[in-house]
Amino acid sequence: MLSVSELNEQAKSLLETNFSSIEVEGEISRLTRHSSGHWYFTLKDEKASISATMFKFDNVKVKFTPIEGIKIVASGKITLFSPSGTYQINLKSMRPSGEGELELAFKQLKDKLEKEGLFDISHKKPLPKYPKKIAIITSKTSAALQDMLKIAKSRWQFVKISVFDSLTQGENAPNDLIKALMKADSIGYDTLIIARGGGSREDLWCFNDEGLARCIYALKTPIISAIGHEIDFSISDFVSDHRSPTPSAAMMDLLPSIDEIMQLLDKKEDVLENLINYKLQNAISLLNLKKSLFLNSNLKQKLSIYNQNLEHIKFKLKNFINMNISNSLNKIENLQNIFKEKENFFAKTKNLVEIRKNGELMSLEELKKDDIITIYSQNFSKDAKIIN
Repeated sequence: MLSVSELNEQAKSLLETNFSSIEVEGEISRLTRHSSGHWYFTLKDEKASISATMFKFDNVKVKFTPIEGIKIVASGKITLFSPSGTYQINLKSMRPSGEGELELAFKQLKDKLEKEGLFDISHKKPLPKYPKKIAIITSKTSAALQDMLKIAKSRWQFVKISVFDSLTQGENAPNDLIKALMKADSIGYDTLIIARGGGSREDLWCFNDEGLARCIYALKTPIISAIGHEIDFSISDFVSDHRSPTPSAAMMDLLPSIDEIMQLLDKKEDVLENLINYKLQNAISLLNLKKSLFLNSNLKQKLSIYNQNLEHIKFKLKNFINMNISNSLNKIENLQNIFKEKENFFAKTKNLVEIRKNGELMSLEELKKDDIITIYSQNFSKDAKIIN
C-alpha cells in the first residue's frame, strides 16, 4: 500500500520520464509575474487547460512580452507538484504561434515606444549643413567603417571623424553601444552616427533594445541610425533623428559633396558677374544721359543767374551783419552810461548809513534808550546800543 506522498512521487517520476521533452500549443491565460522573476500562467485551448511555469533563468531568454490571450508554442517537460498533486508543464522556451518571436517582440516594443512619443517628429533634431566634427559608433574592425571613411574622404575632407569602438552584435552589444553613445554625446560633436553593416535579423537584434532606444532619445547631439541594408528596419531607426538605409548612405546624407559645392560656387560666380555687369551698364547709361543733358543746357545763362543770386545774398548778409554790429555798440554804450550813474551814486552815498532794529529799517526819532540796533554802511555793519 502507498502513502499519498509516495503515490505523488511515483506519478511525478512517471510523468517526467515519459514527458521529459514536449511541445504544446495553447493560449496564455491568468498570467502572473512573481516578484522572484518566475512566470505562472494557464495554457489552454477550446476544450482543456494546464498549469504552466517558466522560471526566471529560462524566461529571460524570451525576446517578446507574453500577454493574456496570446497564442504560443511552448517547449518543456511535464511534472507534478507533489504537495498538492497537481500536474503542470515547466517551460524551457516559448515562441509566438504563427508569427516569429523576433517579429512579435519588434512590433510590441515599437508600439510601446511610439505611444510614449519617442518617435515624434517634433523631437527630432536637424542635421548640420556643414559638420566640422562627427563621431561614428561602430566596430573598428568592420568593413562598413572603412566604406564610411572612404566616402567621407572623397566627399568632404574638412570634417574631423572620431570612431568609438563598440560591439554591434550579441547580448552585450546594447550596453556597449549605450556607453559609447553617452561618452560621445558628452564631448560635443556636431553629429553622431550609429552604424553596422548587413546581417540576419538575429545579428541586428541588439539595435532593437529598449534601453538603447531610450538612450538615443535622450541624446543632446543629432544622431543618424545606419543599420544593415535598405530593407532592414530597427527600433534605433525610428527613435534617431535621421535614418539612413546603409552606413555608406549615412555619409552621403550627412556630408556635402565638394564637387557639388564647387559647381554651386561657379553658378553663384556667374550670377554675381552678370549682376555686376548689369549694374555697371545701367550706371554708364545714366552717366551718359546726365552728360548729354548738361551739354545741351545753356550753361552761361545759368551761371549768370547763380552769380546774381549770390550777389544778392552777399548784400543781404552784409547789411544784416552791419545792423547787428550797430545794435551791439548801442547796447554797450547804454551799459557804460548805467555803470557811470551807479558809480557816482556809490561815491555820493559812501558815508551814509542805514539803521535797522530786529531787521526792520528805523529812523533816529523812533529809537529809544537801550535799543539794540545794527548800523549798515556800503561795506560794513556794526551792532550798537542806544544809551540815551
